[in-house]
Amino acid sequence: MIKDQKIRVKRLFERLNWILSDNTVVITDVGDALFGGLDLVVHCKTEFLAPAYYLSLGFAVPACIGAQLANPQLRPLVLVGDGAFQMSGMEISTIVRLKMNPIIIVLNNRGYGTERPLQDGPFNDLQLWQYSQIPKILGEGIGLKVETEGKLEEALETAQANTASFTLIDVQLDPHDKSSALERLTQRLAMKTHEFPVTDVLPDN
Repeated sequence: MIKDQKIRVKRLFERLNWILSDNTVVITDVGDALFGGLDLVVHCKTEFLAPAYYLSLGFAVPACIGAQLANPQLRPLVLVGDGAFQMSGMEISTIVRLKMNPIIIVLNNRGYGTERPLQDGPFNDLQLWQYSQIPKILGEGIGLKVETEGKLEEALETAQANTASFTLIDVQLDPHDKSSALERLTQRLAMKTHEFPVTDVLPDN
């Protein structure tokens, strides 16, 4: 760990591997939360829950409610991009009402990071939210903002110690940073696009 080093996606998932235990259920949303999460080494008694399709964006936060209701002995580790969180993340209100304690990691790259490598533009940008301030709105929980490896270390220690309520960690990432899995995927898609270029399918007038 380099304390003042800017946090990168690869380093984030490497560090998350260390906090997985037999009573952790990993729940990922689609996008780089899922692609990076595929490299996590879940333990034999844990679960890994993820949606199959990009149209399921916004899956993870509501899904963690169902997972913890089904087995209160499991503590959810939720991996969700900021785009997915803005669709359904305020279900945290239900988490508070039901007195659940997930650790929610928001991969905040200020937009739709999976789409940027394929076709970038302002349509991939999002309104910026102060995710770490959400506990103040709800009157419960802990919110933390992370920009460096050192701050990530402190945030994860705080989250693990806080078993009484949810902890939300807003991980500030470079908009063009991505996991190794997403890097591999976009490289292959780029090769296919080069091989079969997109053309105008409408007939000429």
